[in-house]
Amino acid sequence: MAARSANVSGQNPEFIFREFQGMNNLAAREAIDDEEFYWCENAIPIAPGKLLPVLGASASTSINETTSPTYATTFAVPGAIYAFVVFSATGNGYVVNLTSGFTWQLIITGLTSGQTYATPYNNQGLLIVDPAGYWDWNITAGNTLTPQNNTVSGLTPIVINRVGGSSEMKQVLAGTLGTGAVMQTVYEVVNVTLTSAGTGYAVGDTINLTDNNPTTPAQIIVASITGSGTTGPIATITLPSGGSYPGPTSTSPVDVGPTGAVTTTTGTGTGAEFSPTIQATGVNVLSRGTGYVSGTLTDEQSSLGTVYDQWTINSSGVISGTSIATYAGRVWIGYGRTVYFTDIDSYNSFGGVGGSFTIPDSYLVGNITVLYSANNYLYIFGPTSIDALSNVTVSGGVTSFSRINVTASVGCSSPASVFAYYRAIVFYNLSGIYLLAGATPEKISEKISGIIQNTFGGAQIYGGAVLVQGELCAAMQFIVKDTLSQNGTLRPIFVLFFRGRWFVYSFPYTSGAGLLTTACASIPQVNGAPTLYAFRTNGTACTIYYCFSALAALSNWVLKTKLWDGGSPIHAKQGINAFIAGQWVTNGAGVTINVDCENATAPAQQVVVSGTGYQWEVTIANMATFADAQYLGLTVTGSTDMTQIDMLALRGKADRNMLAG
Repeated sequence: MAARSANVSGQNPEFIFREFQGMNNLAAREAIDDEEFYWCENAIPIAPGKLLPVLGASASTSINETTSPTYATTFAVPGAIYAFVVFSATGNGYVVNLTSGFTWQLIITGLTSGQTYATPYNNQGLLIVDPAGYWDWNITAGNTLTPQNNTVSGLTPIVINRVGGSSEMKQVLAGTLGTGAVMQTVYEVVNVTLTSAGTGYAVGDTINLTDNNPTTPAQIIVASITGSGTTGPIATITLPSGGSYPGPTSTSPVDVGPTGAVTTTTGTGTGAEFSPTIQATGVNVLSRGTGYVSGTLTDEQSSLGTVYDQWTINSSGVISGTSIATYAGRVWIGYGRTVYFTDIDSYNSFGGVGGSFTIPDSYLVGNITVLYSANNYLYIFGPTSIDALSNVTVSGGVTSFSRINVTASVGCSSPASVFAYYRAIVFYNLSGIYLLAGATPEKISEKISGIIQNTFGGAQIYGGAVLVQGELCAAMQFIVKDTLSQNGTLRPIFVLFFRGRWFVYSFPYTSGAGLLTTACASIPQVNGAPTLYAFRTNGTACTIYYCFSALAALSNWVLKTKLWDGGSPIHAKQGINAFIAGQWVTNGAGVTINVDCENATAPAQQVVVSGTGYQWEVTIANMATFADAQYLGLTVTGSTDMTQIDMLALRGKADRNMLAG
């Protein structure tokens, strides 16, 4: 079937462009397909005959940060959407309410590493890691940053002694300790001696030792009595249950264990007394506290200091990181070559069935750079490799999982570039932009290799999804040395991908050292439409921009077509007429057309139409001053004049055969 673009050669060749197949600057401009753009900025090529200029970005409130952000992400809590923005030059981290007033709130300082990373948690708030620490915001306490440094996750016994019941004890902590933990040893009766037989007891009577507030009292059973009657003094006993008696929780002395006095019985006997012996059976961490690295816990006799039991404090073991993700009901933190994971349904307990593993394999060059959870996998990125972790199970109190190496040649060193897109994730690598579906990475940026090759290093790369004119697009933002549409200007741009097509989005920026970089982040709104936010500075303040904003006017757009050979690249050519058709909202002169050849551009021709709605205009191509042009193409620019472009066309004239001399 013939293409919709009807390009004819001959003495007066015509180039008709209405297929709008997106951007291609991998090949030379004269070698791309007739239906492709060499450059397509601020206009989305939806379909044949439907090229739509896009809305610009509307600015909101600013914060007094004089440098650009080094990290940004977004997260949701019930009723609001927030951004988290970090400026490593000052170490300041802010949350910004994107739902109500775009208000900034400084929540943390000291983030100067440039390695801060964060993830939403359970629609409650944000988890933040950095080599300097681990925190949550709005999870432990509302609208509050809470450090999640080393906590007490368990205790290991060193010495456990048997002592007489009803011993007065106090708790002593020693060593390198944190604050806020509450711990309590649990005791049980392990031996009991009859000291007074009493009278009136029957075989099988149960006697409970309930003094000193046991959680469960020790039970004594009457095994035999003295005499030949059915009741009498106790002769022998058994101890079927030692009960549970809580120890001290502070330095205040308390009586621990039963005194041996009878407090309840199932029979009618009275007067029996016992001498119990108790021993520690375990210890409970009632509150984990923060900052615990090592130390010991002991219960001691309050007057003499005799140690009854001693325990080693076990910390959670995780106080910092460079990447974080939530997966399989747990939090996973990467630091160096090690991944730490929490207990089930916890963000701050690394005890229980929590743990860690280290990747010793040679394919991991350097350290882990990104953890990202999507599509039933936890992806573990290195600079040149990707692992996929799945099938997390627990058996016998131990967590197990499967982990496979997806690739040992492509990884990611730009953590903020990783994001979900349909049933895949997208990420940036120095060699291009990749889409990873399941365990198969695929490079999708071949056709914009001219941009990728000119990406300016040293700045963070950001990615996210955004809805543009009903199309869900994957967007990647970086600084580019623009030799394709400008004369090598350094500027920040977005490249956007949908249905195999690429186009570029840009908005005004401030030039200068440290000012070019902009951060961006996207998040689905309540209605499910992903929205893109950008953050940039002008050297005085950092401003939030809502991209593709309904509050903004149409962006300035720039289009460059193929350089067309008219079916005969060896014939010299001149441009005669240029043509544009589409939907106009004004009849002004905001649209210009330049005719290009392989080494020059003719002066711009303004396009003036006589009305609004669907209009078309033919203008003089003005190429007669260019001698021996082999190829002809168009550069078309505009702003708010048009809402849709239906067709571009160029009519030329073929002159002498260059082979004929």
